[in-house]
Amino acid sequence: MVTIVLLNYNGWRDTIECLESLLKQTTREWRAVVADNGSKDESLAQLTQWIADRQAGKSVRLLPLGENHGFAKGNNKAIEAVSGEQTDYYWILNNDTVVEPDCLEKMVHYMDSHPDVTAATPAICLYDHKELLWNAGGRLVFGGRKYYGALQPHSILKGKSELPVTFVTGCALMVRKELVADKTLFTERFFFGEEDFDFSLRMQEERKKMVCLTDAFIYHKVSATAGKFGNFNKLFIYTINRAIDFKFHYSTLKYEIWKMLYFPYTRWRFLRSMSLKERDIFMALLHRECTLHNEVTKELYEYYIHYPFTQNA
Repeated sequence: MVTIVLLNYNGWRDTIECLESLLKQTTREWRAVVADNGSKDESLAQLTQWIADRQAGKSVRLLPLGENHGFAKGNNKAIEAVSGEQTDYYWILNNDTVVEPDCLEKMVHYMDSHPDVTAATPAICLYDHKELLWNAGGRLVFGGRKYYGALQPHSILKGKSELPVTFVTGCALMVRKELVADKTLFTERFFFGEEDFDFSLRMQEERKKMVCLTDAFIYHKVSATAGKFGNFNKLFIYTINRAIDFKFHYSTLKYEIWKMLYFPYTRWRFLRSMSLKERDIFMALLHRECTLHNEVTKELYEYYIHYPFTQNA
């Protein structure tokens, strides 16, 4: 049995399309919990109606969380809510994905046959360009990660049934139930982002095996340019998340070396359109917040996601 966790926030149309693809799976050994993260639109009503219309109540459960807890805590709360139910695996699945009919069956078969593997991801392709990979997992490198197959035709995976990986995204992450024995999968130090990077670092430190199953596919509604920084607020959140995360995973020396290399690179690579004064303010705030905090709370996130870093903000 697989418990599929989908987090919904003002995205019921995407969620329903994802659920429709799950109903087409070649295996019926699954159930889904849709955790609504305090949506402000008609998500609850629409999802309730869809479950009734499709008579999907036995396989799909709607869990209103009441407020926006962010990605990590929202998924953790969903896992906690169903932790007393029998399952073999948890599959964290982005609601803006569509799943190939045989994807889940292939993943379960592989995990059943490879008890030494702790976590798995399918090959993730772009929704609007289904022949292109978003990623096939990746590997951790000093200070970051490298995707496998990013924006390349998925045909490059032919002839391979699996890829050992050290980095997985939270987009389509399957784990064994034993991994969440404490009802927590992701760190809650970050309101938005970084949870999958932290997860991958923990798996590497604990020597847990992870793989990408290259013949199992999903399609993700992500832009081909996603991840390229064009927004100073998102850049700030990304960088402070990463800096705080490394406090917990790097030695003091390694952490200081990373900051010494990455902070100047950030200033040079991403802040060139700012005035010198604006760059100084951005970097000063970054140094200060990384020193003061060991987490990026919802309040801190909301403050900096709207902070006027430029005069035109």
